[in-house]
Amino acid sequence: MLDQKKYWFIILLLTLFLVALVAAPVLAVITEEIEVKQQELEEIEKRRRDERSSLEDRLNREAALKEEIRLLEERIQELRLEQERLSREIELVEEEIESAETELADAEENLSYQEDLLKMRLRAIQQHGVVSYVEVLFDSSNFSDFLTRLHNLSIIASNDIRLIEEIQKERDIIQAWKEELEDKKASLEAMRAQVASNEAEMAQAALDRETLLADLQDEISQNLKAIQDLEREAQELDALIRTLIGKASNQFSGLQGALHWPIEPPTWVSSGFGWRRDPFSGVQAWHGGIDLAPHHGAANYILAAADGSVIFSGWNGGYGNCIMIDHGGGTVTLYAHMSSLLVRYGEDVSRGQRIARAGTTGYSTGVHLHFEVREYNKPPVRFYPSGGADHRYNPMNYF
Repeated sequence: MLDQKKYWFIILLLTLFLVALVAAPVLAVITEEIEVKQQELEEIEKRRRDERSSLEDRLNREAALKEEIRLLEERIQELRLEQERLSREIELVEEEIESAETELADAEENLSYQEDLLKMRLRAIQQHGVVSYVEVLFDSSNFSDFLTRLHNLSIIASNDIRLIEEIQKERDIIQAWKEELEDKKASLEAMRAQVASNEAEMAQAALDRETLLADLQDEISQNLKAIQDLEREAQELDALIRTLIGKASNQFSGLQGALHWPIEPPTWVSSGFGWRRDPFSGVQAWHGGIDLAPHHGAANYILAAADGSVIFSGWNGGYGNCIMIDHGGGTVTLYAHMSSLLVRYGEDVSRGQRIARAGTTGYSTGVHLHFEVREYNKPPVRFYPSGGADHRYNPMNYF
């Protein structure tokens, strides 16, 4: 009886040994496949990160060009208003010049008339000479009357000369005023021509920048398409990785109760779950986890949220230093951007165990933990634009 028990015990040991011999290579193959696919995923993440970096640069240039175009358009509007002001001022000056020309013509006509009168009197005096005075003398009733008449003739001649001088002076003033107005008009015309030239230059500069902006927006569209294509590839690889992970044995049966807070305090939630403005590209993007930032950028310890097996520990593209823990039941928690990793692939970890230190590796703008809860056995939370299912659930509902 004892020999029979020994016999079956030996058979059992041999069976277990043979199963181990068969299972070990299978597990090794699965592990190797996972590592290969993780490397492919890392390469895609690197390319996606490069595309995001290019997108960020182009979006910054787009914003700068839009601001420059806005300023140019404001300047063009100012120049157009200046053109209108100068045109109105030129019209007023032209009206003044027209008025001056009218006054100058009247003064010239008046002066010509007075000069003609003076010339007639002087010609009469020249023709008659002394006779005129003799005639005045004989026509006079007495010598006193003669002197009076002669004095009156002198006064008339003097008045004519004085009036002519006054008219000439007034004409000269009007002429100077007209010349001043014409100079002012010429200056305004030159200013208007310069403003028109500046406006044309500004308009051409705005047109050039509009062309640059259009080209840049085409590049941005290509960037966004590349990012979407890479995201689609990442989703396809992610699905394959989950398939490979499913082939590996796992002793855990899913989450048991609430999750442990995944980072040692003090911390604060720097970014929540859901839609947000991407910190790099500035466009609206889905945030499939929560960001927990240590105070003052400290390298706080990262803690396992629940018991499980480490299915990934290493660099993972935009996630930087990354750890994924399989808790069984299709639930995986992901920890990203760490400065250092304390556990390796294949290790079992317990709830609250220290697994890493906080950092800012990968696609990150500061020291923080990016934490995700993925439920592959539950309906997707949403779908990516490419159609892939997104199984990242809001971690805040698990604490």
